[in-house]
Amino acid sequence: MKKKVIIGICIFLVVLISGVFSYVGIGKTIIENKMWDYLKQENYIETDIQSIEVKHSFANILLSYNEWIINVVYEDEPTSVYNYTLKDGNIVVSGVSGTTDKEDLKH
Repeated sequence: MKKKVIIGICIFLVVLISGVFSYVGIGKTIIENKMWDYLKQENYIETDIQSIEVKHSFANILLSYNEWIINVVYEDEPTSVYNYTLKDGNIVVSGVSGTTDKEDLKH
């Protein structure tokens, strides 16, 4: 009987962990595609963007913050990271970090 319980718990944990990794992995792809769509609507092309990094945080959900964080580095401003988030299904600007002076920010 104990072996069946242990096997059941192990199967449950494997399914749970696989589900979490799938959720985050698929979610990152979906959010990155939404970010590209947003940038294209703002008249940017792929060569204008140096990188897009999508991060997920379960802790943010527990603390009532935004679940997804999107960092964008533009080619013409490589020392600044523009922060976006997904709020109510829409991409929203949430801030800028980096070494560029506020007066010199272009985006």
